[in-house]
Amino acid sequence: MRIKFLSFIASFFMVSFVITSCLDDDNDIEYSPDATIHAFELDTIYGISYKFTIDQQNGLIYNQDSLPVHADTIIDKILIKTLTTASGVITMKDKEGRDSIININDSLDLRKKLEIKVWSTEALAGIAPNKVKPYIIEVRVHKHDPDSLSWGYVGEIGDEIKGAQKTIKFKDEYFTYSMDGSSVKVHSSSDLSNWNLQNATGLATLPNSILPLEKIILATANNKVYESTDGIAWTESNKFSGEVNTFISAIPIENDNRQTEEEKYIQQATYLKTEDNVRYLYSILESELGIGNAETKIQAAGENFPTKNISYTTFKKGGQYQNVIIGEHDESIKITVGDKEIPVSIAWGYNGTTWAELGTTSTVAYCPEFKNPTIIYYNNLLYTFGDKFESIYVSKNEGIAWQKADKKFSFPYQDWSDPEFKPTIEKPEFMGRTNYSVVQDTKNDYIYFLFSKGDVLFEEGENTHPYSHDSEIWRARLNQLWFDKDPKHAGQ
Repeated sequence: MRIKFLSFIASFFMVSFVITSCLDDDNDIEYSPDATIHAFELDTIYGISYKFTIDQQNGLIYNQDSLPVHADTIIDKILIKTLTTASGVITMKDKEGRDSIININDSLDLRKKLEIKVWSTEALAGIAPNKVKPYIIEVRVHKHDPDSLSWGYVGEIGDEIKGAQKTIKFKDEYFTYSMDGSSVKVHSSSDLSNWNLQNATGLATLPNSILPLEKIILATANNKVYESTDGIAWTESNKFSGEVNTFISAIPIENDNRQTEEEKYIQQATYLKTEDNVRYLYSILESELGIGNAETKIQAAGENFPTKNISYTTFKKGGQYQNVIIGEHDESIKITVGDKEIPVSIAWGYNGTTWAELGTTSTVAYCPEFKNPTIIYYNNLLYTFGDKFESIYVSKNEGIAWQKADKKFSFPYQDWSDPEFKPTIEKPEFMGRTNYSVVQDTKNDYIYFLFSKGDVLFEEGENTHPYSHDSEIWRARLNQLWFDKDPKHAGQ
């Protein structure tokens, strides 16, 4: 970098000051006290001009929107496009530690913070040596891609869980149900880290559906309904008539009888019943459970309506809550792509009154069939995935059309090219896993994955990879949501 020593410039100002004073001792010469940066801009990065903030009070120049990951390969040699001060001289330290004038026609390495100084003309002339303002130029670069999921290991579930499981959140407690021999076990936790293990009384088998409402939990097993107010003790319910196959979803409905703002919404449960070998969709308000004739028949379930392992999510649109579900069918729904039949999933939506088929059988916008599917509403989009953990699909139009999610929004996969490789906590592998459940922490934007202990063997091309994993918990969060919640991490 071509730089001029400050001592030379200072000498020039001192001589100028002496000459001017000798010419006219009666003249009051005013030198500009302005020792501030007025404008700063870097050359474009990936074709984008990033805006920089100048914090005059703290002497800091920084970009609020962090540069993309790996932009450090650009800012290691970059031009300052604009560096403006009203008057004075801008310097930085040279290799020998001397204050030397910056030549912005030369590139700079801005991977580390750069300290500069603005010298007023008075400071240069020696009249007011303290009128020098230091600045720190900090170019912030994401250490984490904002569009990527970051994964973290939470820990093991205290006592091993094997086989199928279901997890719910009821009030402020999480409950994970599984079978141990002929007993239904329930692991409970308030933080998904510390667990208590108990027997779930009143249940002879793992329910095929469990639905938490505000004050009660409902479940189905063998076409019967069970209920619990604490997640541990269960009794067969007398609040439903006929053969209830499975609960589908819960949705907040405006409460016309509310007395306070906290009572604005009331939970409505929806479920499938079989009558004369025909499946029907029903609903009931939680406040009307146990009241005669409170069940409402919504409509007959279409043949594309799922029959089992139904997963639902809830979101608000235009002031009204909506449900979207995905599940499994007794016989797969298939479409023909080229000369090949592809099993697909069909999403259904519910607005509190009517169920409607949302999914498409388009060969370019379908959702593949997942075993043990999960659907979530996350970052204003719908995502779905299932057993084997091979891919995540996303819908940007509320369940109508689907596409494979960006590779950044994916499960942790590892390179198995080393024949001795085995997954670890530091390098986890989810491919091939089954027997899991998912819950969301909407306050902190975490997605929690609870896995049962298992042995895995999955195929990758012509290779097969075996590994084992414990009954453990992982969580994921989109980096951008982390940055939004805590701006101090915006450059991380």
